[in-house]
Amino acid sequence: MSDGALWAMVFIVFVNTLFIGGIAIALWLVHSRLNQFMGQAQPLFRRAEELADKVEALTGKVDQRVTRVLDTADHLVRDVSQKVETTTAIAEETISQPLIGAASLMAGISRGLSAYKEMTEKGEGQNNG
Repeated sequence: MSDGALWAMVFIVFVNTLFIGGIAIALWLVHSRLNQFMGQAQPLFRRAEELADKVEALTGKVDQRVTRVLDTADHLVRDVSQKVETTTAIAEETISQPLIGAASLMAGISRGLSAYKEMTEKGEGQNNG
């Protein structure tokens, strides 16, 4: 091999060595920067975890309260429905019984008047004949 070719190979190896050294330094800087960011991010991650725990606890409390309110509303609706049914039954009985009695009385009076009218007309017909 000639001297020029040898020096060219030495130069290429030197440049490649510098290039690899530069990449190593760049990776070391990136690594140290990432460690720095992770150090700064850890408190944020902890805070986010604490907030998530608080939200979970608050959600549990809200769920319990909503369940109690819904149970109370359900009980109230059932009570009101039962009272409405009872009141309706009482009102039907209180109103319908006298109305049935009055209708029967009116039918009886009407029937009696019809019978009286028939007898009166028959009586007038016998007196004239």
